[in-house]
Amino acid sequence: MKLTISKSKEPKGTISGLSMTEVDVILNIVDVADRRCFNVNDKDDDRWYSNDDFILVLDDNQRKALAKIGNEIRKIIG
Repeated sequence: MKLTISKSKEPKGTISGLSMTEVDVILNIVDVADRRCFNVNDKDDDRWYSNDDFILVLDDNQRKALAKIGNEIRKIIG
């Protein structure tokens, strides 16, 4: 897996070399967060606060993929 973040005027990120399981994990997290965690009523002072409804069910392979993605992100952001 390769994760890069450009430091240009308009920062952009790229992730390449992901397995289909890793892609599936990312898509599931984004989908659940978008559909279940943020309601119109959760917005306050131009910020969105998630509720406690972030429930994500992963199998063993997906959990390992999530850990791998998390480790790569931590390498980039410190």
